[in-house]
Amino acid sequence: MASVLICLGRFAFFVLYGLQSYLLTSYPAVYSNVAFYALIVLFIPALVLWLCILCNEENLQWLFTVWPAYVWIALIPLIGIIFAGKDPIENKLDSQVFLGANVLKMTLCLSPLLLLLLLSTGTDSMSYRDLIWLLSLRIALDLFDTVEMLEVVLEQNIVPHNIPRSFENAIITFACISFLLSPLHLMQIKLTSREKWEHREVTSICHKTLQILVVNCVFLGLRLALFLEYGKDASIFLAKNGIVILLSLFEICSECECCGCSD
Repeated sequence: MASVLICLGRFAFFVLYGLQSYLLTSYPAVYSNVAFYALIVLFIPALVLWLCILCNEENLQWLFTVWPAYVWIALIPLIGIIFAGKDPIENKLDSQVFLGANVLKMTLCLSPLLLLLLLSTGTDSMSYRDLIWLLSLRIALDLFDTVEMLEVVLEQNIVPHNIPRSFENAIITFACISFLLSPLHLMQIKLTSREKWEHREVTSICHKTLQILVVNCVFLGLRLALFLEYGKDASIFLAKNGIVILLSLFEICSECECCGCSD
């Protein structure tokens, strides 16, 4: 039986998931006359999967599948609809109405919170909590990093930095890749027996390498270009990308027990 705190966290996840689903699907419905109900369906598979897992805690090892179902089926397609295309919705946003750029940014920022609630309310198991806490914080930080990259595109309509559309498309593409790779974080954790959770070292090494090359190094390069070529201040997340790259390299060396590093 889940504790009261776990139940409250699950309720918060349900409410925030519904709120984000409603707001994200409202943008295409309002600005491009896309059928609202046709888009809200994209969020149903992850929600149904989550509810089915909670109904039987023996299926808890499948909890991690909720996140890819949400990201791959709902979040990335909605980001593509809002930000991509010849006449993207993000160029039509009206700051004078509720569904403007600021609400869109806050709506996207719900994704890291949803991840933290999803993972932290899985079970009361201490072995699970010890493994998942730092991992979920790392994923949440990467998600905020990705949302900040999309914010650069949104800010073009408010404070133009003369960033070409091709550069914006590169930002959108790698932001989607970052979201696409985020479920791989969760493959580092496995349930070996009832209430016994362990860390997959080989999977961790492969994921950290991929995250360095495809996400943090790319974001670092994009932000340097934004700063040097277009005068866009990105100092905080520039530092974040550099720090994560160094920490990830150190963690890889420790897990491989090479370069004089060991656990």
